[in-house]
Amino acid sequence: MLRFFLTDKNGREAELGQVLTVELDRDIRVPADSLTLTCLYDGDIRENAVAVKAYRDELLLFSGKLDDIAVIKQAGGVILRLSARSLAAGLLDNEAEPLTYNNPTDGLIESRHLAPFGIRLSKRDNIPCYDALKINKGASHWQVLLQFCRSRYGCEPRITGDGRAVLDGAREEGTAVFSDRGAGIPYYILKENNRRHRLLSQVRLKYLQAAGYGSVLRNTNPEAAFVDRVRYVNAAADKTTLETARQMLRTANQKSYTLRLCCVGCRADVFAKAAVVEDSVLGRLEGLYAEKIRYTANSRGERTEITLNKEWNECG
Repeated sequence: MLRFFLTDKNGREAELGQVLTVELDRDIRVPADSLTLTCLYDGDIRENAVAVKAYRDELLLFSGKLDDIAVIKQAGGVILRLSARSLAAGLLDNEAEPLTYNNPTDGLIESRHLAPFGIRLSKRDNIPCYDALKINKGASHWQVLLQFCRSRYGCEPRITGDGRAVLDGAREEGTAVFSDRGAGIPYYILKENNRRHRLLSQVRLKYLQAAGYGSVLRNTNPEAAFVDRVRYVNAAADKTTLETARQMLRTANQKSYTLRLCCVGCRADVFAKAAVVEDSVLGRLEGLYAEKIRYTANSRGERTEITLNKEWNECG
């Protein structure tokens, strides 16, 4: 069972005693993780609790402010339901100052858009992004971070449970090995989905208004060889680039495949790691990563549902 610590309005931190139920959701394509707890009613918690942390042994899995404190009174008694989002919620909820950066570095992004919300860089290179980064009125801090990372690293960032910003999209260290044959993390349910209807076979591009869609970017995913599904990108009119087409293919591939595993206990620490599955029916499945986890705990025990996806290259 995870351990939970609440912080009150005076900055005091104390461990939460009896926890009735837990739900922890982490998704690599959702900036903020979410945590929901229920516990017996406590008036002090209702009045003063402002933040929560979750630990597995000494590993900090979650840290965030409480979004909602609900009192639920029914025949069996009174309980509190505490709902929180991780530190990345601050990036989503706050508008950034409209301005333009010339050749910004990761250090500048950290000081202006991450540090105010308690987030630090996972690593720093201080190499400028040789371009202008314009922040439009109404853009959130997350949108600024996203724009910077796409321009500088060609990928999307992620914020870890303990409040680190991984700008280059790198996976967590280590490889999670799952197996139904005793060597590795055991699972009791496996469900694989190949949704070929989600795939794109190619994206055709037009770079000049007077020209046609003569440029073609084909999906190198072997499954796409059996699919005829085309999209068009007018780069001349929409001011898009080749990266737009590549992202369309990547997104389609990501949506086309999932491998879901159900495991006993808390396996939240496998999130964003590379993964291998050794299955007695499907064989050895490699080139996977844990893109989503859902951990639940209640009177019946602990369970983690893990969604794995494949690592796709830029064109498929």
